[in-house]
Amino acid sequence: MLTLNIIGAGKLGRTLARLWSERGVFRIGSICNRSLASAAEATAFIGAGTASADIPSMGPADCWLVAVADDAIEATAAALAAHFQSHCAHQTATHSAPVVFHCSGALPASALSACSSAALASAHPVHSFAEPLRSLDDLPGSVVALEGDATARALLNNAFTAVDCTCITLSPEQKVLYHTGSVMACNYLTVLMDLSLQTFAAAGIDGRTARKLLAPIVMQTAKNNFDLGPQKALTGPLARGDIRTVTRQLEALSALAGAEQDPAHPSLAMVYRTLGDAGLPLARQTGLDATSAQKLHILFNEQKP
Repeated sequence: MLTLNIIGAGKLGRTLARLWSERGVFRIGSICNRSLASAAEATAFIGAGTASADIPSMGPADCWLVAVADDAIEATAAALAAHFQSHCAHQTATHSAPVVFHCSGALPASALSACSSAALASAHPVHSFAEPLRSLDDLPGSVVALEGDATARALLNNAFTAVDCTCITLSPEQKVLYHTGSVMACNYLTVLMDLSLQTFAAAGIDGRTARKLLAPIVMQTAKNNFDLGPQKALTGPLARGDIRTVTRQLEALSALAGAEQDPAHPSLAMVYRTLGDAGLPLARQTGLDATSAQKLHILFNEQKP
């Protein structure tokens, strides 16, 4: 069985490690986090591996997962390359070059180029690792975008397939826009939910009640988007061209903006205007007439800074 070392076993790293360990895909070796205590916590969750205080103290491995923050990947790769050179960490049982990969959605495998003696790849699961225990059940069925060295991609394809994921291959040039699309649909959906809850709070509806009443319609909207496509899923005042309704909503949100304490905080009215204007081309595809679309465009832009 191939050995996997992990640098940065946070939510993603410990989830993957536990799944791979339980499925017999990898034997988990050394785990290095920002602190030894954090590394020990990760090994306890995974149920395997040995906590290491730093990269120089990590043992040899066939595969290395660099699961640190995007901005730290290059520096971590440089430290790992020095470890390879001084400790011959690449001499594993297979006597072949190790596979080094990261799981950033935005960065290509070349972010690891300091580890020139290794086969480099990136593997980005299209999954929100908010809670590792949930992800253990929810990750299977997800898509993983692979990019980099062909040998490394083949190994990772087998590893992710073993935990019931499906893999696709991207070029380095595709990765930034691919990840941006993921961010819009996942991270910014969460931001939008928070703004929606803020609006309910301004109406005097507590968060628990708001989440309860939103859950069915949000889930149904998501289902409609995937089953029918955005063109058929769009409903509401924008799709209908209800200019008076949109005007009243903007007036209400603008009144809230005047009462906000933090001038640096984007107002709900500004977000509503921006999203509404961005949604007009989609509304036109659903049947909104050109005259109504133009009136809404003017309305959305009349008070923009």
